[in-house]
Amino acid sequence: MKLRSHAVRSGLTFPALWLAALACALCLGHEARGQEPLVPPQPAPPPMRYIPDAERAQLSAARDSKARTRLSLELGEQRLTNAEGLTARQQFDAATAELGIYQQLIGDAIKFLIRSGKDDGKTRDQYKRIELTLFKHAARIESMRRSTPPDYANNVRAAIKFTQEARSTALEAFYGQTVLRDRPAMDTSPEQNQSKDKPAGTPPPSPEQN
Repeated sequence: MKLRSHAVRSGLTFPALWLAALACALCLGHEARGQEPLVPPQPAPPPMRYIPDAERAQLSAARDSKARTRLSLELGEQRLTNAEGLTARQQFDAATAELGIYQQLIGDAIKFLIRSGKDDGKTRDQYKRIELTLFKHAARIESMRRSTPPDYANNVRAAIKFTQEARSTALEAFYGQTVLRDRPAMDTSPEQNQSKDKPAGTPPPSPEQN
């Protein structure tokens, strides 16, 4: 009754008064929402590093370390090419997933050679092949980073760092077995490693021709 009496005295109809009250409530609600703290965008999670079953089966069927290394690099090349295409199409989640598989393929290739324990010319040639391939891949991944938004850039930078470290590991192994001596997790004693070291002035052999 008081609301109706006030509306009559002010010359407003009762529906008009309710509309005015509703508009005021909506304005207050909008101001309250505008004062809520903005949540910064969260970076994309790192990709899962794994080798799909089909590709692992191909690697297991390789006849020797040379064929396996070559296949690992070919499969890694395919995954990197996929990541580049997906980045160009702004499908960054899928591109990140491809980079995860790429990293696992390259890492597995190096670990396979290390675990073989061989230090002959053919094995060193495979390390050199990996190192040369990663040298080219690093530039391509850096190009991807420049086209990747900040939310996903950390994952691309991690792939660049991985490539640099993997290349360094392959290069060390090419010049000798220091890669094994510097990693205590491997089952190789310092005495065995020392016996395998090459004289300081011995130049490395050239990788075998394809």
